[in-house]
Formats: sequence, structure tokens, C-alpha cells
Amino acid sequence: MGKIVIMYFYLKQPKSDKATVIDLIYHLKAEKKNFKYSTGQKIIPADWDFSARYPKLKRGASGKKNKQIALVLDNYRKHLEDAISDFKIQNRHLTREDLKLIFEKKFNANYKDDKIPFNVKDAIEVFIENKKKGGGVSDNWKKKYTNLKNKITLFDVYKKRQTVFTDLNENWLDAYCGFLRDFPNLVDKKKAKEIKSIVPKVGQSDNTLYRHVNLLFTFLKWVRKNYKIEIQELTNPVDEYDTDDIHLTDEEIKKIERVYLRSEVLQRARDIFLIGVYSGQRFSDYSVFEKEDIVQTKKGEIIIKRADKTEKESFIPLHNKLRVLLDRFDWKIPQMSTQKFNPYIKEVCMRAKINNIVKKTTHRGNKKEVEYQEKWKMVVSHTARRTFITLSSEKGMPDHIIMKITGIRNTETLAKYKKTSQDSVFDYMNITWG
Repeated sequence: MGKIVIMYFYLKQPKSDKATVIDLIYHLKAEKKNFKYSTGQKIIPADWDFSARYPKLKRGASGKKNKQIALVLDNYRKHLEDAISDFKIQNRHLTREDLKLIFEKKFNANYKDDKIPFNVKDAIEVFIENKKKGGGVSDNWKKKYTNLKNKITLFDVYKKRQTVFTDLNENWLDAYCGFLRDFPNLVDKKKAKEIKSIVPKVGQSDNTLYRHVNLLFTFLKWVRKNYKIEIQELTNPVDEYDTDDIHLTDEEIKKIERVYLRSEVLQRARDIFLIGVYSGQRFSDYSVFEKEDIVQTKKGEIIIKRADKTEKESFIPLHNKLRVLLDRFDWKIPQMSTQKFNPYIKEVCMRAKINNIVKKTTHRGNKKEVEYQEKWKMVVSHTARRTFITLSSEKGMPDHIIMKITGIRNTETLAKYKKTSQDSVFDYMNITWG
């Protein structure tokens, strides 16, 4: 490697007649100051070449020792050169604080990582590990923040520089959102495969992106609180829109219950979906149904459980339709990712002829995409929970009861789940004014 650094090794006590410590010195032009770091190596000044600033080449035992010291110093030199090269590629100024962190991590055996990494993607990993140590975080939570880390990693690859906290401003956030909106076309697919990040066929919609940016803000709030780092206060530049998420009608549920399915995989998907319809629980919480949670009341049996996501206690009446399905699985609901489950339940609904035409509107920045498609194509795992909430509300179940069953904590969240049907509006209008 060419001479890209103004650095040298310096003896702490060059006039001593005893072995003295060798320090690495590097001059930072941007700060107009020197970075100094002790190598921990000691040498007698008589064995030091003050012109070359390296141990003298000698024969015998002292020569062998000098050679070993030189190898250690070479390691320090290379580590410095690599750091300088990395920052140069990223078009960033290297600071003494950066170098101290880099060298401490590499050479200090007693180093404790009580400082947040200077780049955002590594800091998110620290955030995830800290929260895991504290307990109380769900697998779904870990997936969301791992996805955040992966997306920023891929954005860094696209921009050819690591994102650091001082980069976080409105321009950076706008560029990041633009990257995610056009993600399939801009992402390095080889790198995405390497870090096991799924590349969808289309970029993120504004509603997905809005939630993603809020995750980033939650992480930044944690950084400010725990590490006292000054980070610019940002507002979410993405608008959130009312969704066209669907719910199923009573008649459509009956179609799903009755449709003949030869495949055991589709039968299993149908049963798992109906458990959500009959219980109102999140897809991620089906696996925590346990017989031990059943409590006998004067009115009948009820399941008392805590949601994986919120730790909120729910009361789920064990009615006959729900019990039959739970018994069918011996109360051990097969675990399946939504990525695998969603295509199965779509096929079930297609076979059940859930095929009336519905409108789907997607916003991506200044683009509004409208398409009309058969309803089965829009059914996903979460449709079950939305169906329970909507139908329960339309049949007169009070909000506070729905909230107690589903574990929803506030009426604003509940309102987002409710999807009033056209038939319901028509019926109530006729009852009131017809």
C-alpha cells in the first residue's frame, strides 16, 4: 500500500536506558491534531531506529525480539490504514474519537462495548441485543428491527457509504424513503441474499413505509436517551392513508368452512385461519393457546392469555367452533411464517369462490395506484382478526368487550380494524329511514 497516512511510531521515553513504551501517532488534518495510541510494546531505545521509526534489524536474540515487535507494529499500521481507507471510501472525515473506538475494539482485551457504534446499522444491532437481554420482546419485534437494520445496510451499499448518526437529516430521510419505494430496482440483490433480506416484486407502499420510519424513530429515541448523542429531530415525511384492507362476510366464512380441500396443507391453512376468525387473536399469538389457560366461569369456559406483542391480558370465550379446531390440533397450532401462510389461504379462498371484485389503492410517494381484483387475492393472515372485529361490531358487541377479547388497548387502534360492509350500511339505513 502506498503512503496514504502521516503516521509514525514514537518512543514514550526516547532517552531512557530502559525499555520504554511504543506509541502510534497519526496526524488528522481535519482536526489539526494528533491521535495517539499505546501499542503496549516496549523496546530499549538503543534497539530503536529513530530514522525509520521502527525496531533495528539485528542478529541474535535481540534481533529476534525486535522482529516480533515489528510484526506487532505492522498489525497496528495495517489496522490504521484500513480504517483510513474505509472512511475515505465513505467520503467521511475520520476523528480521534472514531480511531479510539476502532483501536479499542481491536486491541484492548478488556474493552467493554458500552458505547454505541458510530454507524447506524451496527447501532441497531446493539439496540436489538440490549432489548433481548432485558426480555419482554417478541419474535415479531425482533423481525421488524432486524428488517430495519437490513434495509439500512442495503441502503448503505446502494449509496456506497455507511450511514452515521450525523448523516440523519431531512435529505437523508427523503433519500432513504425514495430507496425503499423503488427497492426492487435499486437494491443489490446479491447483498440482499447474503443478509437474508427478501426482495419483493414492488417497492414499499406509503403505509408500510410510514410504519418503518416510525420504527427508526423509536430506535433513535433510545439512542438519545441512553447514549446522549445529539441527533436531529425529524418528522415522518410519509403520509399514512386509510387502507383497503378487507374483511370477510358471514356468507364468505361459511364458504371457507364448507369448501372441499384435498390437500392437507390447505386444510391446515383453512383451520388456522378460522381459529383467528373465531378468536380475534393475532396470527403470531395462535401458538400460545394452552389448555392450562382455560378457566371455568358460571357462563362457561374461557381462555385467559397474554398477547406475544403487547403482554395485554385477553379473555377468549371457548365456544364450540373454536374448541373443535383447537382439539383438532391437540392445542398445538403449527407455526408458520406469514410469507408461507398467505399464499395457502389465498388458494383456499379462491377455491371457496371468494371472488367478488374489490378495489385496492396503493400510495407510493406522489403515485397513486388503483387496481380492481378478485377478493381472494387480498386475503392474508391478518384478515382473520379484522373479520372477527368487524363482524362482532356489526352484530352489536360493545367495543370494550371486543377490546378485552382481542387485547387491543385503545379505541383508535380498534377503529382501524373495523371495516363496515356495504350491506351493513344499507340495512341500518333502511331500519332507520326505510
